[in-house]
Amino acid sequence: MTHRWESIFTWLQQISPIPEEEWQAFKRLTVHKTFAKNSHFIREGERADCIGLCVSGLFRLYYTTPDGVEFNKSFCAKNDFIAAYSSLLESVPAYFSIQALMDSELMIIPYKDFQSLYDRHICWERLGRALIEQLYVKKERRERELLFLSAEARYRIFLEKYAPEAKHIPQYHVASYLGITPVALSRIRRKLT
Repeated sequence: MTHRWESIFTWLQQISPIPEEEWQAFKRLTVHKTFAKNSHFIREGERADCIGLCVSGLFRLYYTTPDGVEFNKSFCAKNDFIAAYSSLLESVPAYFSIQALMDSELMIIPYKDFQSLYDRHICWERLGRALIEQLYVKKERRERELLFLSAEARYRIFLEKYAPEAKHIPQYHVASYLGITPVALSRIRRKLT
């Protein structure tokens, strides 16, 4: 567990310097939780009350239509914060689900406790702002890719971004994320090999 904490601390320090006293306060508020492959961090319709920091593994964030069709909106891997943010901010049921695609680990902090850190020290406000900015940029890039790039270009970007985790993502999930059919993805993969 100590190694995990050191790794997280080193990564967060790159975003915002955190004094030792504040780091200890953060550690007291978090719990370590493992997720078996295919288990959920949150399901659509549940109310979110916590934020997760991925220590290891891989998660997918996906929407489900009323007739059961799933659309992957994002993937989260090591050092990504994950949550159903609109559910947290608006106190409404989550619009999407978050599922582990492989055995995974999260450090989980209740959202109300994370918010309380803002009043403790400026480092937490800086960290929160930086994380939201990163999330916004990720969302903006994703929208641009879907609107302007070909399926092949989107697939190449996917491979660059998720290279270490790609082998753990079933191809039908990749196709859903790219906004294409599994057959179209097979054609693209054949072309690239």
